[in-house]
Amino acid sequence: MDVQSAINTPHTRVKLIALIHTCLIAAALNSYWLPAAYQFYNIIFIITLFWAIHSRQSSDAVQIACFINVIGFLLDLFGIILYFPSKGAILSAVFAIFNLALRPFTLLLLHRELTDRGGSLSLATETTGNNPSNYEDIDQQHQVFTPTILS
Repeated sequence: MDVQSAINTPHTRVKLIALIHTCLIAAALNSYWLPAAYQFYNIIFIITLFWAIHSRQSSDAVQIACFINVIGFLLDLFGIILYFPSKGAILSAVFAIFNLALRPFTLLLLHRELTDRGGSLSLATETTGNNPSNYEDIDQQHQVFTPTILS
């Protein structure tokens, strides 16, 4: 199986993303220069990826993973800029930079997975027609239609 067919396979995408990010995050955390928050939000990101792997039909897990990925990109950027090691731990910093550089591509792959599962990145709920919800009020009196015959 080549890489292109693996990326185009729906459930293999999330597994590949989880594997690569887990390895890069573990390598970046081998030193103590990053703040504890880096570990926290990356673990939450990995958990949402595992949730997306487990529930194959749910678009919620992939949508939450996308949002955490965007937030993680910004926090990774700030963490690397503010806490970059002056000496030592350079290899750990390189893995953190690779993880940061991979996040936009991960977002594209997660978006493709989300559209394959029938979801969208929109935060608003989609409504159609006059009735914005599927809820039917049983207390409301229903109007009975009686046809009239025209002569």
